[in-house]
Amino acid sequence: MAPIRILLIPSSDYLGHPFPQRHNHIFERLHDGKEFEVHVVRFQMYDKPKLTTRCIIHEIPYEIRTRTAAAYYLANAAQHAAEIYRIVKTEGIDVVVAGNLLPPLLYRLLSKLHEKKIPFIFDLQDYYPTSAAGYLADVDSVVGTALKGVFEAMTQHLIKHADLVTTPGIALAMYAKEVGAKKVAIIPNGISEHFLQKYDGREIRQKLGHRDEDIVVGYVGSLEFWLDMQPLIKAVAKARRDGHPVKLLLIGKHLQTGYPRQVEKWIRQHNIERDTTWLDFIPHEHVPKYIAAINIATIPFNPRNPTAYYAAPNKLWEYLSQEVPVAATPIPETVAHKHLVHLVHSADDYYEVIVRYAKGRVKPPTNMYKLLRERIWTNSVMKMKYIIIITVIKTIYYANTYHSY
Repeated sequence: MAPIRILLIPSSDYLGHPFPQRHNHIFERLHDGKEFEVHVVRFQMYDKPKLTTRCIIHEIPYEIRTRTAAAYYLANAAQHAAEIYRIVKTEGIDVVVAGNLLPPLLYRLLSKLHEKKIPFIFDLQDYYPTSAAGYLADVDSVVGTALKGVFEAMTQHLIKHADLVTTPGIALAMYAKEVGAKKVAIIPNGISEHFLQKYDGREIRQKLGHRDEDIVVGYVGSLEFWLDMQPLIKAVAKARRDGHPVKLLLIGKHLQTGYPRQVEKWIRQHNIERDTTWLDFIPHEHVPKYIAAINIATIPFNPRNPTAYYAAPNKLWEYLSQEVPVAATPIPETVAHKHLVHLVHSADDYYEVIVRYAKGRVKPPTNMYKLLRERIWTNSVMKMKYIIIITVIKTIYYANTYHSY
């Protein structure tokens, strides 16, 4: 029996992104060449590939190189749509899975020319109206508001016309239903299997110059506009002034915006430059070792920013894998797991967590293995397998039923 052929239209450069994203984790495990054959369109937004793949990659010829993501998609819109349509026809694609806006939207318009009905799954992994607009302008500005309106219309069109919408968390699933999705399924974000191992962080602490008595407050991930870093920085500075040996560890850089420059400004304003270690993105396989070197891990998302509000950050589970206490702002996904985190609303709340930790009153989460086993990416892949098979079978059934009349 021939494998089910999937065409993935990813949210970014599948190979060039600095760290593996949701689609990499799911579709690398899904592709086996026997049951499933995964074809991936590569949007070459970065010069050199940083990630490896087992999937079948389709480079798009004659792309126009640009400085920004928005200009890139606009300049190459016609080429992207034509190439995606060509791949679907020539490779015998059975189902299209998309986590993007403009390329799948144009493909959807072209697909009406196709004689064969190809099921379309929209993987709504972010709140795209602000996650896309935020890379171009302040989302609360006049320009940002206009862009949100455009991206909202595109997002809603794809949600309404998809055979199935998948999301990583509850908040986005509720949004998709409110917009008018035919069917919604939650495919959770997860952790890679190597996070199930408990690491000793002492070697990394020594490498970074942190003493045993230092309280290392850390954040791992992209430094971008959906964060609210200022309260965290204020709390670290206040704890330092009050005599607590606090160090701030940031692991990750920006993707496209200048938000890190604002973070650097706040660090200088609060005089904690010497107490801050800021590393670039690190290889995914090394992430748990660095998390193990942290005393208090943070998820400083800005709940007032829809990109953050609707997020389902897998860093929560990555932090918990190393039994590190987590201080997180109250977005729906962290509130849903409030028994596992310390919810913080302000600099004072961060400060309280730090002081309580210094006094031995913040205990690390324990006995997490069973829960974490349920959150590995392999389980998410099994759910994706099931819904793809069901979606394809339903499409074939309805097509045959229609032609029988």
